[in-house]
Amino acid sequence: DLISWEGLDQTLFVEAGAGTGKTTQLVTRIVNTVLHRDVTLSAIAAITFTEAAASELQTRIRVEFEKQTLADDPIHRQRAEQAIRDADLAAISTVHGFAVRILTEFSVLAGLPPRVSVLDEVASQLEHERRWEQFVDILNTEPQFNELMYRAAIIEVPLTPRYRGQASFKDVAGQFAQNWDRLTGLVDTPATGELPPIDFSSFDRAVSALCAAAGSCVDPSDKLYEHLQEIIPKMREACAITDPHRKVRRFQVLHKAGRNDPKQKSRRIVWSRTNGGAKGKWSVDPNEVKDQIDDVSDALSAVLDAVSRGVLDQLMRLTATEVVNAALERKKNGGLEFHDLLVLARQVLRDKSDVRQALHNRFRHVLLDEFQDTDPIQVELALLIAADPNNKLPDRWQDHVVEGGRLFFVGDPKQSIYRFRRADIGLFLEARDTFSATEAGAVRLDTNFRTVPPIIAWVNGLFSAAMPEEVAAAQPRYEPLHAGREMTSSADHRPLVLGGEHPDPDVKAGPLRIAEAADVAAIVGKIVARPERWPVEDARTKQWRPARLSDITILIPTRTSLPFL
Repeated sequence: DLISWEGLDQTLFVEAGAGTGKTTQLVTRIVNTVLHRDVTLSAIAAITFTEAAASELQTRIRVEFEKQTLADDPIHRQRAEQAIRDADLAAISTVHGFAVRILTEFSVLAGLPPRVSVLDEVASQLEHERRWEQFVDILNTEPQFNELMYRAAIIEVPLTPRYRGQASFKDVAGQFAQNWDRLTGLVDTPATGELPPIDFSSFDRAVSALCAAAGSCVDPSDKLYEHLQEIIPKMREACAITDPHRKVRRFQVLHKAGRNDPKQKSRRIVWSRTNGGAKGKWSVDPNEVKDQIDDVSDALSAVLDAVSRGVLDQLMRLTATEVVNAALERKKNGGLEFHDLLVLARQVLRDKSDVRQALHNRFRHVLLDEFQDTDPIQVELALLIAADPNNKLPDRWQDHVVEGGRLFFVGDPKQSIYRFRRADIGLFLEARDTFSATEAGAVRLDTNFRTVPPIIAWVNGLFSAAMPEEVAAAQPRYEPLHAGREMTSSADHRPLVLGGEHPDPDVKAGPLRIAEAADVAAIVGKIVARPERWPVEDARTKQWRPARLSDITILIPTRTSLPFL
């Protein structure tokens, strides 16, 4: 009642567990707002995550209004009929669709051409591939980048993967493209490709000190002394390169010498100590000599770190500039990607108070569905529309002041799956705490209408133990569900765990997948042989009937196991 009737004029944040009827509640809230608050459907923006969810929401809202055209109350009939007329143009869409609506209407103020189009993922990927190839060609052919590319090659930083699965700067560019609005710090100081000279002074001093220490050995048969005779010539070889114009060559020699050390166990550029060093064979403490070997290694590592930081800093800035320039070019041409839509819609709302005023006047209620998968920009879009446009824009979205009833959130943090689109459980929890502190606070839907009690009990027991406490910005606390269905069948509905540990701990992947597939096939065979023992409630008749093959679902994490199944 609070969601669908009593709280129509309140800002609500709803946590809805799986199968608890959140879409039904959302539809009912929208319909009642139109019928009982004299708000037109065109004044409501309902934003969900997928096209399928938006289509279902539109259909269910329209069906409910069609029912209301048969109501006895003439006012309700009139409002329902008007809502049906408004339905096709209503702002019930994905967040990207809603952003397109804003940018199309205010294209001039947003700095866009009159016609805006949206690139699909394939077109976007092809364009990214084209631009990246051009960018790499520039880095490899322009003289100002010669030093940068030479050093990058020495420290083995690939711009493009040389084999499938290899990490490269192309991956960095992909991440930057999904977050180009956050690259201000990298593009504010343009990269030129210039790098500071390599400073070997600390390394030279450490080598000089080690060479002097080697002379304090009084017995050349000592293992520590023999070790020094192996590693010092490599150090001196590098130190002999004194031409300032050949410092990169010197760095390359040192890099290779350290990497070729047979005693080296990591990829860190070091010369190892040794177990030798008898005190009677040295005029100084041999442990101090070993420490001096570490000093040389540390000095060389410091040189490597400085070179690596310089190379990575320049490459990141150059890549960030390329990505931002690509986004600006898309803005100029009007062919936008999904992320562009959100960034540019937010920007025009931030920059243009008249746009905020127009949308604030038009949309009296903004409802955000599937909030657990919300991009942070989506929250800001909703708040920029819902908040009073005459107020000064706060620095943080949490500080917007919103009139009661203008915002409604619903989602389940335990169902968040779209982190790759910047969905963040921390954002969900922060928004919940921000908006739960006002009016009615957080509301929970915890009655599951899909599942019978034995399965609900199993789920509650499992996840209450796995998620007992909330972890800030990382994990919600599990809230137990209550079964809304009754046990009307005599079958045993408890979950069954198939298979088990393979008897051979060294079994290979192929035989293991064969065994797993056999276990699954055996269960399917049992269902086919005795379908009456596996009853299913028919979705159409609501009556229990014997199982069919079409009732069986097999979920697998990847397609690798599919041929075996």
